[in-house]
Amino acid sequence: MIKFTNLIILLFFAASMMHAVNDITVEYKDGPAPETISVCELEGLPYFNVYELNKVFNASIREDETDQRLRIELYGKQFIFLLHSGWFQVDDSSYCMLYPMKRIGLRYFLPVSVLEMQLVAILNNHITYNEQNRKILADVPIDHSIKRIILDPGHGGVDPGALGSKNHEKDIVLCIAGKLKKRLEYELGIEVLMTRDTDEFISLRNRSRFANESQGDLFISLHCNASENRKSTGVEVYFLSPAKTNDARAVEALENSVVQKYEGGEEAVKRYDDLSFILMDMAQTEQLQESSDLAWKLQANLVSASGSRDRGVKQAGFYVLRVSFMPAVLVELGFISNREEEKKLADGAFQDKLVAALFEGIKDFKFKYDRVR
Repeated sequence: MIKFTNLIILLFFAASMMHAVNDITVEYKDGPAPETISVCELEGLPYFNVYELNKVFNASIREDETDQRLRIELYGKQFIFLLHSGWFQVDDSSYCMLYPMKRIGLRYFLPVSVLEMQLVAILNNHITYNEQNRKILADVPIDHSIKRIILDPGHGGVDPGALGSKNHEKDIVLCIAGKLKKRLEYELGIEVLMTRDTDEFISLRNRSRFANESQGDLFISLHCNASENRKSTGVEVYFLSPAKTNDARAVEALENSVVQKYEGGEEAVKRYDDLSFILMDMAQTEQLQESSDLAWKLQANLVSASGSRDRGVKQAGFYVLRVSFMPAVLVELGFISNREEEKKLADGAFQDKLVAALFEGIKDFKFKYDRVR
C-alpha cells in the first residue's frame, strides 16, 4: 500500500526544511551518552550519510549493487531504498521522501526528512523526535558486533583426519587453532572458544551444538586437505551450500565421512540429513552472504601469506556447518597428502604465517561487519 498522504505532508514540510543543515542529536532512554547525526548539504538540500544510522542505532546496512538497492534493518524493521529514487519500502508499504537517495563514491546519503518524519512514524515504539530542539529520543540499540568466535579444529581422538607421511591432520589444526585463539583474544579483545582444545573426538553434531549454545558470532572450522593425487596442493575455503564442483564434492565427502566412520554409520548419516534439510535452508537464507564474504577474505589472505596455490572459494554441504546459525566457513589449509606441503603445515614458522593470514581475514571481516550492523 503506497502512503500517498506522505506527499501532502512532505510538500508542506519542504519549505521549512529546504535549508536546514543543523545536526541532529540522538539521546537514549536510560542508556549511553548522546550521539550526533551529522547533516550536510547536497545541491543545497539537507542529507545525512546512511552509515550514521549504524553509528547511532547499530543498524544493519546491506548494499545490493545488482539492482542498486540499499537494505537497512533497524529495530527489527527492514527498509529498502532504491538509488536515485524518492521512494522506499517497509513491509508491504511504500513511502515517499522529500528527495531521492544519492550515492557519492562509496557513500550513500538519505534526505534528513527520513529521520525527522518517516523513521519516527514507522518506529514510533522505539524513537520520538522533538522538532524544536532537533533531538531524537531512542531505545538503546542492540549491540550486534562480533564478540565471540568459535574455532573448530577438525577431527581428534580416534579420528586422526587426513594422514601425511609423518603427521596427522588432527594435531596440525589443533596447534594452529590454539595460536589463532591467542592472537584473536590478545589483539582484538574478543572471546574465542574452541570445540576442542585437547586430542579428543567430538561429533560433528556436538561441535555445531556447542557453537550455537555458546551463542557464537562466527564459526571457523580448520582442516588439512588430502587427495589420492599426491601432487595436489593449495588452500581453499568453503561455505555452506550444495557442492558445485567435483573437487568440492570430493572434499565434502571426505570431511563428512567422519559421521559414517565414528558416529554410527548409515543411521547417523540419515539423522544428519533428515535434521539438516530445513536447517541448511535456514542457514543459507540468513547467513549465506556473510559466510561468503568471510570465506573470500580468508582465502585472499591465506594465498597471499602462504604463497600456496589458490584453489578458490567453494560451496559444499559440510555437516559441521549445517546447524551453525552464524556466519560459518570451513578452511582447508593445505594438502597433508603432499610431502612438501605436509612439511610446511608441520613447521611452526609456516603455521605462524597461516595464523597471521587467518587473523587478518577475520579482523577485516569483523571491522566491516561491525560497521554495517
